[in-house]
Amino acid sequence: MDEEGRVKQVYPRDCKDLRGNGQCMSGVYEIYLYGSSLGPLQVYCDMKTMGGGWTVIQKRIDGSLSFDRNWAEFKNGFGSPEQKVWIGNDVINQMTKGHNSSLYVSITLVDRTTLYELYNQFSVFDEAENYKLFLAGPATGTLGDRMLSTGLVYRDLSGMPFSTRDRDNDRYEGNCAVYAGGGGWWFNDCYFAFLNGRWSSSDWIYPWYPPVFYSNSIKEIVMMIRRH
Repeated sequence: MDEEGRVKQVYPRDCKDLRGNGQCMSGVYEIYLYGSSLGPLQVYCDMKTMGGGWTVIQKRIDGSLSFDRNWAEFKNGFGSPEQKVWIGNDVINQMTKGHNSSLYVSITLVDRTTLYELYNQFSVFDEAENYKLFLAGPATGTLGDRMLSTGLVYRDLSGMPFSTRDRDNDRYEGNCAVYAGGGGWWFNDCYFAFLNGRWSSSDWIYPWYPPVFYSNSIKEIVMMIRRH
């Protein structure tokens, strides 16, 4: 209550808050990012996977929404939360700063096999730091770790800033986003995991290498986060 005895309205800051408030159906909900100028935001909440409370930050089900986008578009986000979306780097930063969050990645193949990888700690710095990625383990799942500890330091992605075709922040002598056929990502030199390529294009190889060698084997991709 406030000083006048009125009940304060508590706004959900993410899907975990909504799950804690009794929402148990997956779907689109409105959240409020505290301390940000972004205002209310429509997001898709997964309320089933590993206890629910996951906020979807990326989802792809076909190639009808292009991910060959520039820096500003990845910063602000694009798409629709119920189908195909990149939630926006500003939003990811707001949702992960100041506390620990987990990252859950799932890839469903055309044969309907679903593989996943769970990273225990995930956050993204702000634009002044070029949305630098932080990942920490343990990493567990059926996809295998292709982002944090790949066995080749120039393919590990933690600590890498975000790059797009018009903003090259990677360690490759060229531009990984251009080399990979478009799509922003946390490239190193260049990657073993890249989930924003041109759908079913020969330009997009090694979405998650291994076990996913080619993009034409993918039916759906989802990336989602949950605050600890």
